[in-house]
Amino acid sequence: MSMLGREQLLLMERGVKALEKLAEDPVIQIEGGPPVCPHCNTLNPQVSVHENDGEGPLALFLLDPKCENCGKTFYAVPLEWAIFEAREEAEQEINQRAEVFSGGTANGRQT
Repeated sequence: MSMLGREQLLLMERGVKALEKLAEDPVIQIEGGPPVCPHCNTLNPQVSVHENDGEGPLALFLLDPKCENCGKTFYAVPLEWAIFEAREEAEQEINQRAEVFSGGTANGRQT
């Protein structure tokens, strides 16, 4: 198990606290947007995600992908979930999304 740096731990704690506060207030509406890197504005960029030791409720899940286009890390909070029992079902959904983003070609996503 790898140790998180102090800064990463503080950011995770701040993110969880903010999400918990949002979850308590049913009046707040958060709108989702397209998958865009907030640093370089690349639509649906290739990203890498390094697993960490974070844990908590699925509804408070926080992603910290690194954009392969600009090399910067950003933070993403899933607003909706597509949940599947089998990996094959999830892969079918991902493949359908990849087809949309690639303009109809099946090779728009690396597996």
